[in-house]
Amino acid sequence: MSYVLITGASSGIGETFAEEYASLGSNLILVARSQEKLRLLSGKLAGTYGIDIRTCIKDLSLPDSAEQVFDFCNREELQVETLVNNAGFGMSGSFDTQPLEELEKMVVLNNLTLMKLTRLFLPGMRTHNRGNIINLSSIMGFLGGPYGSIYAATKAFVLTFSESIYMELRNTGVRVIALCPGFTETSIFKNTDFDPHRSMLPVGDPVTVVRSAIRALEKKKPYIVPGVINKLVIHGGRLLPRSLILKLDMILGRLKHFES
Repeated sequence: MSYVLITGASSGIGETFAEEYASLGSNLILVARSQEKLRLLSGKLAGTYGIDIRTCIKDLSLPDSAEQVFDFCNREELQVETLVNNAGFGMSGSFDTQPLEELEKMVVLNNLTLMKLTRLFLPGMRTHNRGNIINLSSIMGFLGGPYGSIYAATKAFVLTFSESIYMELRNTGVRVIALCPGFTETSIFKNTDFDPHRSMLPVGDPVTVVRSAIRALEKKKPYIVPGVINKLVIHGGRLLPRSLILKLDMILGRLKHFES
């Protein structure tokens, strides 16, 4: 029996991925730190859709967490056919004032754990010549982000990494895509003093974002930027001087702390 493994599944885009895949009849492995949130979500989805759901409580900002998730799946004999690397967080502020420990956690979670999970589960997908990997990047991965420098850099890594292995796997049955949303309507802004609706960019609906990723994956695209305005920002930016783009990035980088 195959499963969809979703990291950061207890809220935001990760929770929406869980709801969407559950509605499609997929069995789920939900990974997050919050045991109570995962318990409530898995109970609701299993009761509604009659699917099998396993939960794995892990702090994915720890360097060895990916191996622990992989070992959990092996012990339970769970075949991961789709991997959604959604977990991540960001901060904003001047780089030299941000806590070093938090910056390290961000790089581990956004990049190291994502890379490790991909490396650990990919051989099994290659063996079956079937599988899907969705990696959560951001439009900031294209643009950079003053006052959000490390977050933007980690998302640029995710984009480049995903595009690269997409090309390596293009002649196989394994599909890889980088999901690059802009601001999205989730609860992640509740604990910040930032209102995305006051920005110059649109705020996307998480259901639309998730469904666009699944459709683009089926079409074998290497990345997807949901929303017309976001696409214009990305593609228009390629025609503008880098110095001007960096000034535009100031709009995107003033978040206190947020999780996907």
